[in-house]
Amino acid sequence: MFRLLSALILIFMIGVLGSFASVQNDLVNSKVSTNVTEQCGKFFSKCCRDGRDGRDGRDGNQGVKGDKGDPGIRGEKGQRGRRGLPGKSPKGAIKFGDTAENCTLGIAGTVQYSTSEKTLLICDGSAWLLVFTAGKGHTAHNPGLHCLDILNSGQSRGSGLYWIDPNGGSTDDSFQAFCDMETERGGWTLVATKVSPTLSSIIKPEFSTLAAKTKYADASSHIHPSMKDWKEVMLRFADVNTIRVIYNRKAGAPQPDKEEFEKYLMGKSSQLKKNVYGFYKYSPTDQNRSPSGGYATITALHFYSTAGISENHSGSDKWLDMWHSADGSNNYIYTDNTQALGTKCIAGYCYLIKPIWLMVR
Repeated sequence: MFRLLSALILIFMIGVLGSFASVQNDLVNSKVSTNVTEQCGKFFSKCCRDGRDGRDGRDGNQGVKGDKGDPGIRGEKGQRGRRGLPGKSPKGAIKFGDTAENCTLGIAGTVQYSTSEKTLLICDGSAWLLVFTAGKGHTAHNPGLHCLDILNSGQSRGSGLYWIDPNGGSTDDSFQAFCDMETERGGWTLVATKVSPTLSSIIKPEFSTLAAKTKYADASSHIHPSMKDWKEVMLRFADVNTIRVIYNRKAGAPQPDKEEFEKYLMGKSSQLKKNVYGFYKYSPTDQNRSPSGGYATITALHFYSTAGISENHSGSDKWLDMWHSADGSNNYIYTDNTQALGTKCIAGYCYLIKPIWLMVR
């Protein structure tokens, strides 16, 4: 009995001691947890929890926000695009489109193709300006029919060489011609030139494209066969001040003598002298014509394929004297050399050193 009682007391004491150890361990753990919590509070705005096994810890606050960085370099402004016409451009070519947009500083330097004016325009910052590049008569592939056609199309750049194609077909046979864009409203195409006083004739039955641009050497030819609608022929010296003699085709027409003279100018072989009506003189200096209200007749006008063009050798000497040899009369107003008398004279003025141009429009 005693032994049994002793055993029970021993078992009770062991249980009490185990409970005490457990309580003591909990107190130690609680103290540690409290210390950790207090230490966490010193460094973090949010206290940690017990953090067992690395879990259930609170997130720390975000760090202090850094200073704003310097702004980057701004890229270059790209060129403003244009609204082009639909369709592909030929290989190796640039296609410009038309636009109704106003020209402003923002699009200065932009080029467009105007379909209404059929030409390139460039914006200068305030207005669309015409670009003179390849207008009619400026290239072999865009010739005019003649100088008057180029003038009427608004593509004249003043007197000079232009490309023409009188037959209006393929441009493969276009050629350069000198154009007088000033005398009597302009539009004159060079046909032939006389420099030597002994030149047999400025008009020949054979046509020459070279003669159309030869201004300072002998070059005989006739009016291009496709220029059948010409209205006037002019004979002048190369300088800009001397008087011109102009023949008007419609004046007094139809007349048989006029028709014969016109056939000669178109290349028909001729040995004739006729009374030809329809001439007048024009002065570039004062822009006057004579006779002022009409036309004059050249009596016995000689037009020979082998000798030249001249009024009667005993005539007034005040119209045309472009013969292959000098005549016996001397009613001229002025000459710079006796060799020019009767051979290189227009309106009574004779010049050996100046070329004579025959031109048509």
